Order: sequence, then C-alpha cells, then structure tokens
Amino acid sequence: MTRPLAVCCVAYRTPEALRTCLESLARHLPDVPVHVHDNSAAHAAELDEVVRDHPEATWNRGGPNIGFAAAVNALAAEVPGHDLLLVNPDAVLQGPLTATLAAIRTPGVAASAPLTPPTTAHGRPWDVAHRRGGVVRALVSAAGYAEQLRRTPLSDLYADRPGDVGGYLTGACLAIGREAWDALGPFDEEYYLYGEEAQWQQRARAAGWRLVLADEPGVLHEAAGTVASDPVATGRSRDLLRTNVALQIEQASSARRGDLYLAGTSVLDRLQRSKRRTRAATAPGDRPAVVLTINRLVYGGAERHHVVLATELVRRGYDVTIVAMQRFGPLIAEVPHAVRVVRQPWWAPAVDLPPGPAVVITGDTNTETGFGTLWRRRRVDRRWLVGAHVPPEPSGATYSPGLARAMRRADGFVALSPRHREEVSAHQRVARRWFVAPNGVAHVGGLADVPARRAHQGPLRLVMMSRIVELKNPHLLVAALDGLRDRDWTLDIFGDGPDRARLEALTPPDLRDRVRWRGWSPGPDHAFADADLVCLPSRSEAFPLTILEAMARHLPVMASATCAVPDMLDHGRAGIVVDDVTVEGWRAALATVLDDPSDLSAIASRGLERMRDHYTIESMADAYEQAITEVLS
Repeated sequence: MTRPLAVCCVAYRTPEALRTCLESLARHLPDVPVHVHDNSAAHAAELDEVVRDHPEATWNRGGPNIGFAAAVNALAAEVPGHDLLLVNPDAVLQGPLTATLAAIRTPGVAASAPLTPPTTAHGRPWDVAHRRGGVVRALVSAAGYAEQLRRTPLSDLYADRPGDVGGYLTGACLAIGREAWDALGPFDEEYYLYGEEAQWQQRARAAGWRLVLADEPGVLHEAAGTVASDPVATGRSRDLLRTNVALQIEQASSARRGDLYLAGTSVLDRLQRSKRRTRAATAPGDRPAVVLTINRLVYGGAERHHVVLATELVRRGYDVTIVAMQRFGPLIAEVPHAVRVVRQPWWAPAVDLPPGPAVVITGDTNTETGFGTLWRRRRVDRRWLVGAHVPPEPSGATYSPGLARAMRRADGFVALSPRHREEVSAHQRVARRWFVAPNGVAHVGGLADVPARRAHQGPLRLVMMSRIVELKNPHLLVAALDGLRDRDWTLDIFGDGPDRARLEALTPPDLRDRVRWRGWSPGPDHAFADADLVCLPSRSEAFPLTILEAMARHLPVMASATCAVPDMLDHGRAGIVVDDVTVEGWRAALATVLDDPSDLSAIASRGLERMRDHYTIESMADAYEQAITEVLS
C-alpha cells in the first residue's frame, strides 16, 4: 500500500521566493497537502500576503524562530503515516518527482533526491549528492576546490552521476520515507540551521538504509537564497554551516577531528586572497572589539549572562563575538545576528576582528583560560579579562594551582560581588587586578512599573526553578517541608536534570499532592506565574540568576547564603537569607514565614528596588565597560 505524501516547508522571510515555491508545488503536486512552518519570527508580517493568497496550505505561525530542524520535526509530527517531501522556500519544483517518490517507497531506502541544475559553470546536476565526509574533504570543500578535484579522492563531489549515495543528499528537495523516519527518529535539534539532513542521513546509513539519487529534474535552487539580501544573516548562516560541519565530523568520528576542521578553516581564511580581502575590508569602530568565550551555549546562568552582555554591548556600539569552544546549543536561537557566534577550539584562538584594540572576556574554566592565554600572547593591542562564574570553595582553594597561575596572567579578574571576590581570593592568589561586575537580566526601563503581586490567599505557594542536580538541594527543601505538614503550603519544583528521578523518588508518597515535580519549564514567566515565594536551597552557587528573575517579577526570595547571595539580597533586607544550609536551618526559616507571611510583600518591594539600583543589564554593562576601558588605558 502506497503511503500518502506531505510537503514540509520551513519559511524564513523572502515572500516572493516562497510564493513562487508554493505555485510550483500546486502546479506539479496539486493533490499533495503542503504544511509551512514560518520561522520569520519578528518579520512574520512580511509573509501575510502570501498566507492570504495560499489558503490551501496549512500554516504554522506566530512563534519564535525555533530553527530548521525543530520546525521540520514539528511539521513531521503533524502528518503521521505520511512520507515527507522537504522543500526549501526558495526552491522551484520542475516536475512531479515521479522517480524520487518511487525510490522512497522501495524497501530499504531512507531518502531520495532529484537532480538539480548547477548554479556554477563547473557544477553538475548530480552535485546534490555527496561522498562520505571527513576532515580532508570538508576542508577541500571549504577552500572552494571540490569541483576542481572531483575526480580525486579529495573531493566530496562525485565525478559521475551516482545511483546509491555514500554520503548525503542536500535538503533543498529531499524525500524521506516514513518508515525510515519513524525508525531513526527526527532531526537532531542541536543543528539549528544547516547539516541536520546530512546528520540524519549519516544515521540512516549507519543503520543500513540506502540513499538514492533519482535520475529526473528536481528544483531550481540558489544557495542561501533566504538570506542573500541580508549580509548580517548571511554571516550567521556561514558561521552556522562551518560549526555544523565540525559537529557532523565530531559525531561521526571524534571531537578532536571536528576541532581539526575548525582550525583548518581558520588557516584557510588567512591564506586565501579573497578571504584576506574580506577581512581587510572590515572597518575599525571607535570602540574596542570584544570577544566573549563559553564552552557551550546551553541554558545556564553563565551562558545566559554571555548572551545578555553581548547583546547590550552591541547595542552600545561594540563589535562583539561569542566563541564557543566545544559546541553551540539551544541559546543560539536567542543571540541576535548582530552578535557574531563562532565555534573555535581553545588551542586555535583565531577570531576575525576589526583592526585595532580588542579585549577577550573568558570564564574561569581550563579551556577558556587556555584560549585567553594564547589569544593575547605577543599582541600589545589585546587585553584579557577573566569573568568568573565557577562557584567558589569557601573552605579551600577554588582552582587548581595551574589554573590559578594561568589566570594571574590576565589583565583583570571580574568578580560577581564583593563577597564573591573575598571567597575566591581567601585561599589562593588568582588575580593581579580586580573588578566587580554583577550580572543583570532586565533593562531598567522594564522595571519601572512592575505591579505588586496579589495579596496572599490560601496555601503559601512555594516555587523552586533550577537544573535538577544534587547540589541544588531540592530534596533538602522537600525534607524541610516534611516537618511542617501542619502548616498550609504547596511546593512546585520546575526543572530537569540528571538527578531528577533519584531526588524526586525521595519525596514521601503522602506529600505528592503538595510537592509537585513539574519538569522542564520554558522560563520564569511560566514557573513563577502562581508563586508566593521563590526558594533557592542550593549548597553551591556563584550568582544565581533565578534570584534576579524573581526580583524582576516583584516576588520575594528565600535563598541559601552561598557566595554572592547575601550581597544580592542586601544581607537579609531584600530577601530571606538562610545561613544554616541544612534541613533544620531551612525548616526554621520556612516556619517563620509560614507562621506569618505578612512581611513578604515588603520584602518583594525591597528586592525589586535593589534590582533596579544594582542588577540591571545597564549596570552590568557599565561595570564591564569600565573594566574594558581601564585595562586598555
């Protein structure tokens, strides 16, 4: 029995190209349902007229840009039991794809693609098919020599038209059999854009499935057509492609080989004349360039701090680049295109910057410190700041002797608060020069008229939002409340993590109607919607952004007295500080509030006031600007 087919198209702006694409689908596949996911986000209004003119398509609109892989996965989930035809919004169908669709209905075939007319004089219609990849072939392609070397083993392009494909088929027009999709699972959403279909086909080949190039006309397609008119978006696309090629190599072989590819492309950028001209044309600004390093762009306090700081510095006129040394991650979706994001191994700290002075702000990890050390070496116009985020060890040295020694070579060490500086420096020397720059999560303008929460009624609703690992102490909070059963309260724990199942199992069965483990939350607006008191019982924190997120929403906070927390809560005036981080200590603090919650409203107001005065995005950027100016003076 032939399975039905559904077209999946992920749109991004370019209304005229999308209109032409939809018209070609209606002409050549008139009875096939078309599902479009609009990733245009803030620019979605550009497509309104196209949506009105094509009511026959099923439209998914109104959300943020979730990336290509996630959008395809969402569309595929809407059409269970259907084979899939992925068509780019800037592709124009040239025929009914009879051979392509017949191929994916052949047992053992995972995906198929038609021929595509080449866009260069030396291209071939079968260049949608690629040989198995690797570091050398990827570098040859990055250098632009794949066409010239196609008859050698160095190129990923086939010299003659293949039938079965050993590498992957490009996704401008790609048919995928539902049986293979269901067996292999969806696209890997770590691939925000580019490479997701190649990685999926890599998994298909490893599982024994075939990839077939059909001998029939396919689509007219211009590479990067959806961003061709936007040089900033084009730059982001180029950086994503480079990063995702490295990720494919890493997943197929090793992280070391992925890093070799990244380092190799950096060398090529400096050797090839055309790319040297591009770099030389970058004009210096009136402010120094800023480089921020991170290991991965995953959801976390340090990672989100980098995105917020980078965005604000770009708004103030700085040229800002975020360098991820291991992988990208879901936070890439929240980084504006004006902030450049690249992946680069720590041992190859080559970053294209405008001419003139520059400052790198690293974290206090081994890889980031190594990057800062090598990046600044023998350059008189470069400076290095260490922006600390690792929770300090109050009773001993926080860093290894080698790491502390390396960080002392930096031009400055940026602590998160006075207490953070005291704890970091109490047992070892890590800096020659100190600065203090607290984090911020909201603009001062957004805190002007935050309404007070409604008056407390019924059970006191406690909320914890955290990554669920043991040191965050959700089980301690539950144990403390276990001894307060006679008081009126509920507890909602939002978050997920490697220790969730084990820690959740410690909740007494007869408390599960009052202690609710909610799992992953999309953010504080969701988690704090019905909160009366936000709790942070962690035994180790540096500068928990959850406190600021609660303050910004006019919510009172109760938190363990770890590192910067007493400073943040004004030593008990702007929040409740629990000095005794034990079950007994937290139980006593909670009992006081549960017995008389009347002070919570005043505490919340003082917390909001303290945030306005000390912990806005503007305050954070001001402090970093001062540090940058001083180390360059």
